Amino acid sequence: MTHGPDDRPNRPFTLVVCGSCRGESDGDEVMESLRKAVQGSSHGVLVSTGCLGKLLDCRRRHGLYAAVQPCAVDRRPSGPVARLGPIATVADAEALGAWLRKGMPDGDTLPDRLRAVPSPAGAAHLD
Repeated sequence: MTHGPDDRPNRPFTLVVCGSCRGESDGDEVMESLRKAVQGSSHGVLVSTGCLGKLLDCRRRHGLYAAVQPCAVDRRPSGPVARLGPIATVADAEALGAWLRKGMPDGDTLPDRLRAVPSPAGAAHLD
């Protein structure tokens, strides 16, 4: 992972958080922790939007759900979308923030509990 002149990670990404499916999580504190993680990056962008139900199966468990995609500085996608959630606690948000700061590496660096299930509409169907 490369770093910018101010030593912040500089792999650009867009983090889109579903603002309508918070459930009974510590939503405000979790969202604040995600904001801090994005602010700690050189080229991260945080977007809060309505339900991501076409992309995520976010009604399964309580907590915030999100999708993150690596991109170029001009926001053009440069890698696959990672589906995230539920992000139910500040500890979950901090683990996600650490993963973002490391540059969203492949492998087992993101805890399985933070990997969301695709929505039935967004999953490939085999006939």
